[in-house]
Amino acid sequence: MFRLPNKLNENILYLIAPILNMTFTDKQMFEAIEANADVKLCFEKISLACMELKSKTGCPNDDVDRFLEFAIGKWADSHS
Repeated sequence: MFRLPNKLNENILYLIAPILNMTFTDKQMFEAIEANADVKLCFEKISLACMELKSKTGCPNDDVDRFLEFAIGKWADSHS
Protein backbone atom coordinates (compact mmCIF):
# COMPACT_ATOMS: atom_id res chain seq x y z
CA MET A 1 0.00 0.00 0.00
CA PHE A 2 1.27 3.45 -0.91
CA ARG A 3 1.69 5.88 1.98
CA LEU A 4 2.26 9.61 1.73
CA PRO A 5 5.17 11.07 3.68
CA ASN A 6 4.26 12.70 7.01
CA LYS A 7 5.30 16.10 5.72
CA LEU A 8 4.21 16.82 2.16
CA ASN A 9 6.45 18.87 -0.11
CA GLU A 10 4.45 21.48 -2.00
CA ASN A 11 6.85 21.20 -4.94
CA ILE A 12 6.06 17.53 -5.56
CA LEU A 13 2.89 16.30 -7.24
CA TYR A 14 1.47 13.33 -5.33
CA LEU A 15 -0.93 11.15 -7.29
CA ILE A 16 -3.44 10.03 -4.68
CA ALA A 17 -6.34 9.02 -6.92
CA PRO A 18 -6.57 8.19 -10.59
CA ILE A 19 -6.79 11.28 -12.72
CA LEU A 20 -10.24 11.75 -14.20
CA ASN A 21 -9.78 12.94 -17.75
CA MET A 22 -12.84 14.99 -18.60
CA THR A 23 -11.82 17.22 -21.47
CA PHE A 24 -14.21 19.67 -23.04
CA THR A 25 -13.78 21.75 -26.15
CA ASP A 26 -14.01 25.52 -25.89
CA LYS A 27 -17.30 25.29 -27.81
CA GLN A 28 -18.71 22.85 -25.23
CA MET A 29 -17.60 25.07 -22.35
CA PHE A 30 -19.14 28.19 -23.91
CA GLU A 31 -22.37 26.29 -24.59
CA ALA A 32 -22.49 25.24 -20.94
CA ILE A 33 -21.83 28.81 -19.80
CA GLU A 34 -24.59 30.15 -22.04
CA ALA A 35 -27.04 27.47 -20.85
CA ASN A 36 -26.79 28.38 -17.16
CA ALA A 37 -27.41 31.96 -15.99
CA ASP A 38 -25.51 31.49 -12.70
CA VAL A 39 -22.47 30.03 -14.45
CA LYS A 40 -22.62 32.80 -17.07
CA LEU A 41 -22.71 35.49 -14.38
CA CYS A 42 -19.72 33.97 -12.58
CA PHE A 43 -17.78 33.71 -15.85
CA GLU A 44 -18.51 37.38 -16.54
CA LYS A 45 -17.38 38.37 -13.01
CA ILE A 46 -14.13 36.44 -13.41
CA SER A 47 -13.53 38.01 -16.83
CA LEU A 48 -14.18 41.51 -15.46
CA ALA A 49 -11.87 40.85 -12.49
CA CYS A 50 -9.10 39.79 -14.90
CA MET A 51 -9.58 42.96 -16.97
CA GLU A 52 -9.49 45.07 -13.79
CA LEU A 53 -6.31 43.33 -12.60
CA LYS A 54 -4.63 43.95 -15.97
CA SER A 55 -5.81 47.57 -16.03
CA LYS A 56 -4.72 48.40 -12.49
CA THR A 57 -1.39 46.58 -12.53
CA GLY A 58 -0.39 46.91 -16.17
CA CYS A 59 0.68 43.27 -16.17
CA PRO A 60 0.67 41.28 -19.41
CA ASN A 61 -2.09 38.80 -20.28
CA ASP A 62 0.25 35.88 -19.51
CA ASP A 63 0.62 37.11 -15.92
CA VAL A 64 -3.16 37.28 -15.50
CA ASP A 65 -3.41 33.74 -16.90
CA ARG A 66 -0.68 32.55 -14.52
CA PHE A 67 -2.51 34.20 -11.61
CA LEU A 68 -5.67 32.29 -12.53
CA GLU A 69 -3.69 29.04 -12.73
CA PHE A 70 -2.28 29.78 -9.27
CA ALA A 71 -5.76 30.52 -7.88
CA ILE A 72 -7.21 27.20 -9.07
CA GLY A 73 -8.21 25.15 -6.03
CA LYS A 74 -7.29 27.89 -3.57
CA TRP A 75 -10.58 29.79 -3.75
CA ALA A 76 -12.35 27.40 -1.33
CA ASP A 77 -9.87 28.14 1.46
CA SER A 78 -9.58 31.87 0.84
CA HIS A 79 -12.39 32.81 3.25
CA SER A 80 -11.95 30.24 6.00
